[in-house]
Amino acid sequence: MENFSLEQYLKYLQYLVNFDNGSMNAKGVARVADFFKEKFEEGPWKCELITIEGAPVGPCLKVSNTPDDDYDVLLLGHMDTALPDGEAEKRPYTIDENGIVRGVGVSDMKGCLLSTYFALAELSNEHRLDHAKVCFLLNCDEETGSRYSGPTLRKIAKHAKHVIVVEAARKTGDMVKERSGVADYHLHATGVSAHAGVNPQDGSSAINELAEWIVRLHKLSNYAVGTSVNVGIIKGGKGSNVVASEADADVDVRFKTQAEFDRVNNAIRELEKQSFTPGGAKVTAEYRPNRPPMPCTEKTQKLADLISKLGKEQGLSFGWVTTGGGSDGNITADMGIPTVDGVGPVGAGGHSAAEWLDSKSVEPRMRLLKSTIAYLCDHPDF
Repeated sequence: MENFSLEQYLKYLQYLVNFDNGSMNAKGVARVADFFKEKFEEGPWKCELITIEGAPVGPCLKVSNTPDDDYDVLLLGHMDTALPDGEAEKRPYTIDENGIVRGVGVSDMKGCLLSTYFALAELSNEHRLDHAKVCFLLNCDEETGSRYSGPTLRKIAKHAKHVIVVEAARKTGDMVKERSGVADYHLHATGVSAHAGVNPQDGSSAINELAEWIVRLHKLSNYAVGTSVNVGIIKGGKGSNVVASEADADVDVRFKTQAEFDRVNNAIRELEKQSFTPGGAKVTAEYRPNRPPMPCTEKTQKLADLISKLGKEQGLSFGWVTTGGGSDGNITADMGIPTVDGVGPVGAGGHSAAEWLDSKSVEPRMRLLKSTIAYLCDHPDF
């Protein structure tokens, strides 16, 4: 396996960035999986492509150096992006004079997967993992909330001692020790259709009912405690001269505690019992579980402190933050496993045309990840 060189890293990154691999682009995700499978199989790593039966997504890739499942370290990353097909052609790989790389999934998270590959390659070449148990799981649909891969992730993580999510560090260089939980709801409103100019009084507008809900839902937000409720998509109606009989909306809820989720969920269930529009238009709310909160436990703080200490020894200074975005770390934290996130290279702008990765941060962050893995494997009782 190769030792790290920035030139080779950027060559691989250019290849990975220049094709689409959104969550529902199974072929694109499989292409990422095939790339890393080929690279890891050059060394002592066993690779397994895990197909999610019946799911419209590509495979997960499990990379490990042991047949056992009580991993000293479980590394988590994802191969999918949140961007539509055609985006890679619009925004091919570029790098400027300051070493800032741009392109689809460059920091979220193809560049992070690559830096993890090089960290594990060097550790293997140095025989530092010969008696350790390490697994790197590359997820296929993280951007959907791991809708299809969640059970696979839980099965693999079941006996792991520590989890490191190799998502990009914040643009400040800070890492993540706490994330909000995420819940999704799909709202479907039904009403009674009528001609808007002839007999509107005989109708009951699904759009009006949905609008009443939206106002009430947004009032459930409590930013002071990290709770936000956002109606991000609304659709409905067949024409401006028709009282709408149907309308739909998608809702995103973020929360830091189970109590806050329960408060919002109970309020939504109470709204379902009511109708705010003459004629009886109603809304039903379908709950779509996404991710539980990722709290900073005492053991998680201990892991964060270790990484800070190792970073300081290598001349790296960074802090630890809380974020409202979710990751697969939410799932492993919910399982009681000490979990930290954002230990990859520095980057930002994921899910957008503004996405970037600082190539100057790749090697120092890779070396910090490498030393963290080595320490945890050398100290299994940490």
